[in-house]
Amino acid sequence: MDDAEDALKALRNSMNEDNKETLVSLFGCVPWKISECILSYIVILYAKAFTESTGRTRLDGQINDIFGEDIDKHNSTIELRNEFYAHQGIEANRHQLFYLPNAPIPGKVRLNPDGQTTRILMPTWIDIEIIEYCVAKVKEHLRVRIEGLCNTIEKELTAEQLEVLNSTPKDELMRRHWRENSENRISPFSKRKT
Repeated sequence: MDDAEDALKALRNSMNEDNKETLVSLFGCVPWKISECILSYIVILYAKAFTESTGRTRLDGQINDIFGEDIDKHNSTIELRNEFYAHQGIEANRHQLFYLPNAPIPGKVRLNPDGQTTRILMPTWIDIEIIEYCVAKVKEHLRVRIEGLCNTIEKELTAEQLEVLNSTPKDELMRRHWRENSENRISPFSKRKT
């Protein structure tokens, strides 16, 4: 949820009118496209925590514990993912054929293959504070849960495990076990085993 929280800050900045010229010069497109991309990223990151996957904590069985009476906020965020970003289940940004009557010849119709899209700028239509609230609730839930797991692991370490961890130099532990710095680095595209 840290990435979603950072992306929410970027979304707010991308929607700030004072940043418009800078965004155009940096990205070469209108700022609303950047806002749309960031919002879709946030919604997808958030929804991942509630969908089935290998090797990642799944929270869909804990929704009531996390949100209580505010479950509608969670549901609206998941619905935005399901009905807008993952699938086109709502009318927003629906592509339609557009035609020109009497063009180029009177009495004929010319269809425009590029069509017409009514553009709904989702970051301006939804209440971003709801998504911010949901991200914050999940982040806090995960923090407490991970803290509890760490405490349990620390309490259950054997004397031998403690000795190995305390006597092995930190740089050696990192070299052997921290994948990003390890000679055992694996491809980021290989399937997770756990």
